Amino acid sequence: MRVQVLDRLIDSLRRCCQSLRDRRRGKNTQYEMADFGLAAFAVFFMQSPSFLAHQRHLATGRGSSNCETLFGMTKIPGDGQIRTMLDPIDPVQFQPVFADAMDELERSGGMGRFRHLRGLDGGHVLIALDGTEYHRSTEIHCPACSTRKRKDGIEYVHAMLAATLVGPGHNRAVPLPPEFIVPQDGHDKQDCESCAARRWLAAHGGRYARLKPVYLGDDLFSRQPICQAVRDVGGHFLFVCKPSSHPTIEEYLRGIALEELKPPRKRGRQRVTYRWLCDLPLRGDAAAMTVNWLMIEIANADGKVTYRNSFITDLPVGRDSVVELAACGRARWKIESAPQAHTRRRFAMN
Repeated sequence: MRVQVLDRLIDSLRRCCQSLRDRRRGKNTQYEMADFGLAAFAVFFMQSPSFLAHQRHLATGRGSSNCETLFGMTKIPGDGQIRTMLDPIDPVQFQPVFADAMDELERSGGMGRFRHLRGLDGGHVLIALDGTEYHRSTEIHCPACSTRKRKDGIEYVHAMLAATLVGPGHNRAVPLPPEFIVPQDGHDKQDCESCAARRWLAAHGGRYARLKPVYLGDDLFSRQPICQAVRDVGGHFLFVCKPSSHPTIEEYLRGIALEELKPPRKRGRQRVTYRWLCDLPLRGDAAAMTVNWLMIEIANADGKVTYRNSFITDLPVGRDSVVELAACGRARWKIESAPQAHTRRRFAMN
């Protein structure tokens, strides 16, 4: 079953790559467009920056390679040829592959692993939003770069907003179409993660509304414009809420007896405490959105707090939902620091 699913997903990628515009002229077309796309994908699929060179060695010594048997490539192009052919391609042209992957997830029954909060309106999926950089240099740059000032000069950056289907209790993650953070025509200010998130929601949020998504994100997203953008496309939000950046909420929490839940713990184990308060203004003005606030605090056997985090959400928070909501909010770790660092290393090596 798993092999069949993989074959169908690779077929989807092959069809997409074959449909890419071929800018070559003349008869020098020994490689198909699908060969270029699948060769680039193979590097990341096999998690080896030297994969193509290794496969060419295998093909010479044994007469076949994984590129041919697994991906169905006719020939293996060189690294320079791949860059030349794929650099002009608009990444938007690969979006049908993401849709096919979601369709396959539902067809194979895998979507059930990503459905949570079943006690709230029949269940929801979790979509984590987070920014990541995939190019950074003080010398190499292009018109699409973002910039930041450093002591030794200007640093050029390529970044994107990643959207990923995640869930607590397992390590699976399914990527959704990204939104690239690039200079926008007609905008004086430099593009940012917040603007990219709103563009992503406008472009894709309606497509996933049928799954009743709950969007996860760090403190950057827990601002009214993004919260409202989520609601406008039929979604819900569960964003990190730092005390330092939400003074209005902190003022409401100060000096009030909060609802609290302390599940029983076994001897010598960590203690977990949940607190929550509903119907708080997100900011200090008359147009403020009303949100619900929850917090999780974990202490070790000696009573020392080892983890504390708080969230805001538009979903109901109570004794029967606060534990799972906190677990869902923490599920966004799957796309945080480690994967981003790994991505930056991989692009640096290639």
